[in-house]
Amino acid sequence: MHTSTSLTSIVDPVISLVPRAELRDTLRHAFSTEHAAVGSIEEFFGMLPSASWSRNLLCTFAGSWKATHLKMLGIYGLSCRLQRAAQDADGLDRSNLYLAAARNAATSYEDLGLDFDGHTHAELYDDLAEALTGGDLWTLRKYRLPEAHQFSRWCYRNMVVEPISDGLVTNMFSEIYNHGEYTIALPAADSYFQQHTRLSSEERRKAITYIAAHVEDDTEADHFLVVVEALDRYLAASGTQLDAARASAIFRAYLRNLAPVMRRLTEMMRAEIAGGTAKPLAATGVHA
Repeated sequence: MHTSTSLTSIVDPVISLVPRAELRDTLRHAFSTEHAAVGSIEEFFGMLPSASWSRNLLCTFAGSWKATHLKMLGIYGLSCRLQRAAQDADGLDRSNLYLAAARNAATSYEDLGLDFDGHTHAELYDDLAEALTGGDLWTLRKYRLPEAHQFSRWCYRNMVVEPISDGLVTNMFSEIYNHGEYTIALPAADSYFQQHTRLSSEERRKAITYIAAHVEDDTEADHFLVVVEALDRYLAASGTQLDAARASAIFRAYLRNLAPVMRRLTEMMRAEIAGGTAKPLAATGVHA
């Protein structure tokens, strides 16, 4: 299991695989420039295993973290837009647009349970959240932070309303970011379950399968490179060039819009520690 707590050090080797130097530099610049946002995300996962948190906090995490992931609907909408564009094109442009749509859609194969007997990532997330919270209360809207909802809406709008290139750039960054975040989240979640619950090893394995599925076999890294190809094909078909400044703004906005979610959760953890309600290294199976 990867044990690095540096999100940037995890994503950088994958960014190195991007053929276009300008895009590589733009991606790296976003992570380095938004180091405060990245640090907030790393801090949350660093604190997660340090204590047994209240059910309210765990439900808020489960409801809010889900809102920052599971973007299948937006991805599907973006692929539909590319297919529409292909219908109005001819020759090589038509082919490139259809292939861009197919490559973009490929990032949701695992999410939808293709080749996995129909078991979706939404089901796997439910397993994770229920193991954390002890039930399904986390699905109530009150446990979804407003910042998480705003982030989710921003991503969706980029994919289905804003220019297609913005949607592809958003999905691309989502995949490289997810590669880093899931990689640091996996040991944090596994440690939490080991130290603060009575789950058996098999129950823990089931609980973290949602996260592990995104890390094993470099799933998210492969998705990232697939969307890089989709963007290249779209740019070729549309006769446009990469707008590095616009891409940089989207990459940085992604991190800046997501960081407040993790900061709020970290603030909740600090409040529980200060108030004495958090239980460091307690071996309890039920959260207050």
